[in-house]
Amino acid sequence: MKRLLLCLFLISTISSFSQKLSVSGNVQDTAAKGPLPNAIVMAIKLMDSTLVGFTRTDENGAFKLKPIPVDTYQVIISHPKFADMGYFIFGDKKNLDYDFGKIILQPKNVSLDEVTIFAFKDPIYYKGDTLIYTADSFKTKANATVEDLLKKLPGLKVDKDGKITSQGKAVDKVLVDGDEFFGGDPTVATRNLNASSIESVQVYEKKSDDVANSSTGEETQKILNLKLKDEAKKGYFGKVSGASDFQKFYEGEALGNYFKKKLKVSVFGLASNTPNSSFGWDDIFKYGLNNEFNRGENEDGDMYMSYSNSQPQGIPQTLKSGFYYNDRIFKNTKINLNYSYNNSIINSKTVKTAQYFLEDTSYTSVNTAESVTKNEAHAINLGIEQKIDSLTDLTLNSKVKLINTGMSSMDETDFLSSDNIKTRNTSINNSNKNAGYDLSNNLKLLKRFMKKDRLLTLTYNNSFSESNSNGILKTDNYFYADTSDSFNTVNQKKTGFNSNQSHFVGASFLEPITKKIKIEASYDYMYYNSKQDKTALNNIGGEYNQLDSSLTNNFVNIKQINRAGIKFIYEVKKVRFTIGTKARNVYVNNNNIFKEQHVTQNFNNILPFSTMRYKFSENKAININYRTSSTNPTISQLQPVRDNTNPNFINIGNPNLLPTFTHQVDLNFNSWKSISGKYTWLGMTYMYTDNDMSTATYYDSIGRTVSQAINVNGNYNMNGYIGTSMPFFSKKLEIGPNLNASYASNKILINGLENTTKDLRSSVNLNIHVEIDDFEAGINGSYSYNASSSTLNNSSNKPYSSQSINGFINAKLPLKFAIATDANYTINNNRSNGYNINYLVWNASLTKSFGKKENFILGAYAYDMLNQNISVDRDISSNVVTDIKTNIISRYFLLKATIKFNSNKAKEEEDD
Repeated sequence: MKRLLLCLFLISTISSFSQKLSVSGNVQDTAAKGPLPNAIVMAIKLMDSTLVGFTRTDENGAFKLKPIPVDTYQVIISHPKFADMGYFIFGDKKNLDYDFGKIILQPKNVSLDEVTIFAFKDPIYYKGDTLIYTADSFKTKANATVEDLLKKLPGLKVDKDGKITSQGKAVDKVLVDGDEFFGGDPTVATRNLNASSIESVQVYEKKSDDVANSSTGEETQKILNLKLKDEAKKGYFGKVSGASDFQKFYEGEALGNYFKKKLKVSVFGLASNTPNSSFGWDDIFKYGLNNEFNRGENEDGDMYMSYSNSQPQGIPQTLKSGFYYNDRIFKNTKINLNYSYNNSIINSKTVKTAQYFLEDTSYTSVNTAESVTKNEAHAINLGIEQKIDSLTDLTLNSKVKLINTGMSSMDETDFLSSDNIKTRNTSINNSNKNAGYDLSNNLKLLKRFMKKDRLLTLTYNNSFSESNSNGILKTDNYFYADTSDSFNTVNQKKTGFNSNQSHFVGASFLEPITKKIKIEASYDYMYYNSKQDKTALNNIGGEYNQLDSSLTNNFVNIKQINRAGIKFIYEVKKVRFTIGTKARNVYVNNNNIFKEQHVTQNFNNILPFSTMRYKFSENKAININYRTSSTNPTISQLQPVRDNTNPNFINIGNPNLLPTFTHQVDLNFNSWKSISGKYTWLGMTYMYTDNDMSTATYYDSIGRTVSQAINVNGNYNMNGYIGTSMPFFSKKLEIGPNLNASYASNKILINGLENTTKDLRSSVNLNIHVEIDDFEAGINGSYSYNASSSTLNNSSNKPYSSQSINGFINAKLPLKFAIATDANYTINNNRSNGYNINYLVWNASLTKSFGKKENFILGAYAYDMLNQNISVDRDISSNVVTDIKTNIISRYFLLKATIKFNSNKAKEEEDD
């Protein structure tokens, strides 16, 4: 009987897909008594409010939607100057043609003696260039969050990480009533506010205020604004969770957020000794930890934000806490204050097998290293935004960070000849402590004018940092020869002082010449002062009292940059084109105080750039960018003294290094189809660098590596990618293939001979995703192939590959249970002996929610149930092929309890 019902269901489903409805009509203008062109016609599926048809009337007022599946729809005809008209279609296989004939739209303003008003808003409509969704028009489940609501809105897509795209373009910022909501992560609002608190969802594009520093030509941002109902503009939300196996592992997290109009306060704490012991991108934004980012500017003066959230290689232990405060204290003054504390310990053990290929021989090293690293940091971030008047904004951002670090390590390496005979063994014990601070300030004035698009930007940035280090280095070297063995040792105390300061003053002025053409002029001045003082003392008679002059130096690097630029901008509806150049002078003064050596350098650069964007439609565009850049060497690359922290790998600076000069071309294309939801993307990048930073490496008779930074010409790299996402069956099934490839050519010197390494990397991936109500599943397969060749020794030309298959299932079960599982199977091929490891990592969880709002959750979590997790990697650098294994946490189990709290009522309102 079940099979019969299933067959009938499949037959009916296939039949419904094969039969389509035809919808047409003619829209008339009552005022002009004629056809009404450019009226919007939308067909919305009543069951789930999905937009399935969209068109505009032609010059004769006629329209015809593309055929749509048999179902129940609301057809809305809309025009800015006239009242909307709506029709309902109840699809029937016996009647597939719906011609509305002449449709007359009434004026929006009609004089009436008496009127009874019934409030009604279209589910989707445009107000100017803003797309507006009426939230209550889209049914959501009880206790639904804003993220659940967004998944119901036609044209919007939310992935598993909470990232949002609208019409195929990523949403850059999510606002709540026009303001940021606890940091910059969209999931803060979308996963913590209830859908019932939202009046409307608005999607629009706005020009970035930071036009002066834009280097990509993309001067617009995609904004999603959540407009709250009046009764929902205050409240609190958060969660407390704890997990343990009651033996070894634990996780704890606490988060509390309070908001009232413009006031926002957040406090947090996190403690863990599992791989979930560092904040990810979501956490950084979720907890409002903007001070976790590192701000700075590159050699061209362009500002950047950086943050590394990679999981530590080893066994971690982490404690983090802090608070976030944001308020509009006066009508035109906004202040934010952040503080965070971070304490971490990482125990790591790594095994490396490296193969060295020289012109006429080769050898191998086998290294085992164990280390303990401790880090402690206090960070404070203060921001003030002051609106001086309706056209002038002033912003100040200040950051201070106090840092203490400690590290101790033991390292043992065996060196083997080409015929596998041990020639040398080294044992290294290293301990080091470091204390310092980082301080930075950023001040920016934006002055707009009554003339549209005229903009003056004034910027001043500075940064100061100092660090003091001291440590002990002990090494033992055993040499094995045919006739006798020998031994030597090193016992040194090392101290170091590093000081850096920088100042940046910039001004830019943007002037519109016509409605289509603008011109921008800019001038910047940059000053950098870096000091590095190193001292090495040998142990004589039990005391560190003998100065090692070969490892001691005091070096000062002063750099001044003057830069002027001009840019022409041409912009119409479909095309945006920019072209310009920056001319700069760089003056460098390198002063080797210890050796009384002085080197000055003076460089002039012309840095042209150009961008072009062509929009085929609102949902299809191509971008082509060309830019040049120049990077100056760091003080560590310039410092002309040996660094023997690892005596097997000695580095020497080079005070005669020149700045690099890079040409870069980028191309990318994006296409999104609103009705089907299909998204296609492709792109490529090419970079060519003159005076690129490289190394001259010398291998001595006992296998030590001595490297010095040098300049080389002719290095280049290129990469390309293409992919698509294709939804089927009302977006319940999504298939996404993609391909990536890169090719690089780099030069170094090995024992005085030029060696060119060419590196090819490629991967192909296929992702399948299914989501039906409370069930979600996905599977992804990937294959990567890597091949590297060296001109100096063909023995290093060893291609290798890896394959992976991973999948997941998430399902909600009756009685408020939920199950989740994911697995990842990895296959490694063509590695060194002991590194061709295939492993399966399988995780699973079972949770149960309690209460009307389901805010108390108990769960059992199992990680790496088969106990196979391992970290294996391969690195190919010029003539060296290195295989790496690192210890990481494998199988463990946790029982976890989570309490979520939220001031917004949800289920009762939804039931009503």
